[in-house]
Amino acid sequence: MLPGRITGMSSHRHALADWLTSGVLARFPRLRVALSEGQVGWIPFLLEVLEWELAECAPHAVEHLSLSPSEYFQRQIHACYWFERQGLTDTLAALGPDHIMFETDFPHPTCLYPDSLERAAEGLVGVDPAVREQLLCTNAASLYHIPI
Repeated sequence: MLPGRITGMSSHRHALADWLTSGVLARFPRLRVALSEGQVGWIPFLLEVLEWELAECAPHAVEHLSLSPSEYFQRQIHACYWFERQGLTDTLAALGPDHIMFETDFPHPTCLYPDSLERAAEGLVGVDPAVREQLLCTNAASLYHIPI
């Protein structure tokens, strides 16, 4: 990797597109995929692009799928965010809160330590308390089978 080059966003977009169109999720409907360290604000756009471009340019490429990319996302994909604040409520409105989780990214240099909860709260101003609990606790507990 070149110094100063950010590559994570591109790799996350490619990985999610592959998961949603490869047929793996169709063959394994109980499989759950968690994307970490990639943020979530870009996901609604990617889903929109995939569905538009596949329908317009390559409908044959997804004939093996019984659901749309958005439906596979809602059924089997989970995504994490940590520093995202701008547009988080729009992303929650577009994707729903059931598959979004807050992470701290500890111990990486970009982590929110030691002020993780304060930073999380900044992005959740005005978000319903039940949704905040999902993002900060219950979604991850459910996905990873962690008793609360």
